[in-house]
Amino acid sequence: MNDLIIRNGTIIDGTGNEMFKADIAVNEGVIIKIGNLKEESATREIDAKDKYVTPGFIDISNRSDVYWRIFKDPLLESLLRQGITTIIGGNSGSSLAPIYNNHMFLSIQKWASIRDINANWETVTDFLNVVESRHLSVNFGTFIGHATLRRGLTGDEMRPLSTDEITSMSKHVCEGIEAGAFGMSIGLLYTHAQNTTVQELEQISEIIKSKNGLLVAHLRDEEDNLIESLHEIIDVTKKTKVRTHITHLKAVGKRNWSSLKEALRIIEDARNSGSDISFDVYPYTHTGSVLYTFLPRWLTDGGKKMMLSRLKKKKLYNYTVKELEKRSTNIFENAIISIAHNNNSLQGKTIGEIAKKKELSIAETVLEILLASEGRVIALFNTLSEENIKTEISHPYSIITSNAPGYTLSKEHLRNIVHPRSFGSFPRLFKRYVEEKKVLSWETAIHKSTGKPASHIGLKKRGLLMKNYHADILVLDPKNIKDNATIREPMQYSTGIDYVFINGIMVIDNNKTTGIRPGKVLRS
Repeated sequence: MNDLIIRNGTIIDGTGNEMFKADIAVNEGVIIKIGNLKEESATREIDAKDKYVTPGFIDISNRSDVYWRIFKDPLLESLLRQGITTIIGGNSGSSLAPIYNNHMFLSIQKWASIRDINANWETVTDFLNVVESRHLSVNFGTFIGHATLRRGLTGDEMRPLSTDEITSMSKHVCEGIEAGAFGMSIGLLYTHAQNTTVQELEQISEIIKSKNGLLVAHLRDEEDNLIESLHEIIDVTKKTKVRTHITHLKAVGKRNWSSLKEALRIIEDARNSGSDISFDVYPYTHTGSVLYTFLPRWLTDGGKKMMLSRLKKKKLYNYTVKELEKRSTNIFENAIISIAHNNNSLQGKTIGEIAKKKELSIAETVLEILLASEGRVIALFNTLSEENIKTEISHPYSIITSNAPGYTLSKEHLRNIVHPRSFGSFPRLFKRYVEEKKVLSWETAIHKSTGKPASHIGLKKRGLLMKNYHADILVLDPKNIKDNATIREPMQYSTGIDYVFINGIMVIDNNKTTGIRPGKVLRS
């Protein structure tokens, strides 16, 4: 007898091929049969008539690690309820391993308070073993963070690395991938990676390539210098032949929206020249961004401490205000404060509302918020083009992601203003862009959420509904799938994901969580 049979469903297997009717049998966490199984029986049987049966979604750019959610909240229910069964952490240059000195944890302080963090690991091996002991609800893998390693070498110094330091970093990258990391992420937008040289990128990429890992790149600039920043990564990709993934490719700010078309052409040209490159996109026009990344580069040069030191000098403060006003403060006015360190009262308010109450200009308010919050501010900016999002979602080289941490609802979180992508990214893709806007087919959308990321990351026997594959399976209702989270009321679970199985274990039963946490740690 089988453990599970899902009967009468319409299978979308994750390959991108046409959907078909079939039953699926699971035993000991593995898919053992797909076909007409009317003669078979199982301990648990589910009638999936009028439903789609798909692989679980693979979130290649998840942030549940650096927001410390995997330790505070291993259930991560908002991810389960949108059909996510596997998450990959260590993105945008910051990871939780390796950690061999106190400086290295500073790379995550943009997203989480490090005051209460006590890490009892050093290596990637140690970290993955600790995560394994936490019994997450979802499968978890990680990249190594470039900025994390860099902080270990330079501390708070902002400078290029020496040849010996690049060699040392390369050694840690090599060891980390051998220990199970799927590659390395870089976040060139952030202050402690801005001094990264092409030589450093190339040498590290050669190591990643030699270990068959993935280079995951957050571009140096997503605004006026988007094209130049993309060329930087493309050139490294071509020279080293490393497999490359661009994290949430986007053109920020209306004046830059037209740049996306050229960015996509550059990626297409690179692919046509033999480069293995992809990018991901989340289906929202709002970004969830670190506030200081919108400031002039000279102000943040040297890191957060230097930025705050400059802002405390009256002359530089006034000069910065004038610079921001020249660039236009429209981008800031309607931005909603999501996280402001030591300033919970600002949460949920727009910068415009705060400015009005304080009787300050928008530019002055931005700087005052940064000073009061010690530079640790996350804000939601409505600064992306809906047409660009549709173009990216339908593009042949795109992958769908959330770029968000997961949450389980509690009284502590009900009033939080997080980005709604934590609760609704994948259901929004299907409701808005498949069902309503007809931007792409169900088969293609499922492929971009399952088989495609699994293949690009290098996950073994996941991402497809095939015999002998791990049973990460969804039963979803195509007529009722819906993201309920909004910008103003984000803490709302998605609906329409009726059943979720991870490694053959049911974690969502008729749209209700079972509380079981059967996720596995995945290693390269």
